[in-house]
Amino acid sequence: MTYSDSLHDTDTGVTRSEEVVDERPTVAVAAPSWSPAQIIGLIVGIFFAVLGTAAIIRTGFDTSHIYTPKDDVWSFTHSPLLALIEIGYGALLIIASVVPGGVRWLMGFLGAVALGFGVVIVAGDTPTRLNDWLGVTHRNGWLYVISGAVVLVAALVSPVFVTGTRRRHVRDVQQAA
Repeated sequence: MTYSDSLHDTDTGVTRSEEVVDERPTVAVAAPSWSPAQIIGLIVGIFFAVLGTAAIIRTGFDTSHIYTPKDDVWSFTHSPLLALIEIGYGALLIIASVVPGGVRWLMGFLGAVALGFGVVIVAGDTPTRLNDWLGVTHRNGWLYVISGAVVLVAALVSPVFVTGTRRRHVRDVQQAA
């Protein structure tokens, strides 16, 4: 900060000029970046965490019987094991979404995993082991295909917005003698 002051001495008729230069150090503070993919990942992550939690509440959880009982939650068939998988998936997606700018590689990976899992379920007959272990049906498969594709595309093509850099002055306090 630079400014000039002119002082006029009326007794002598002389005008003096003073220039003061502010030499305070500045610190550049980076503003947080964000991406629309974070919002999409957060919504999908919360949905799966809540869906898995509702399924655990409905089916119960017994470590000696993680494949049974199977029950419908929001018209999607679940076993306790599938509910745990969905809670973990949702939690990882939430964690990837709350980081400034988003952990896009993790979001993309999770989207690709869900998409691939959904394609395996939807393509042809559902493998009997998947149906026995997880209780999945074609309805579950379409849920994973759609949500995985949305998260994957968002992670790949969504732009990252940076709001700019703010400057903050660091004050140096000096005592006058």
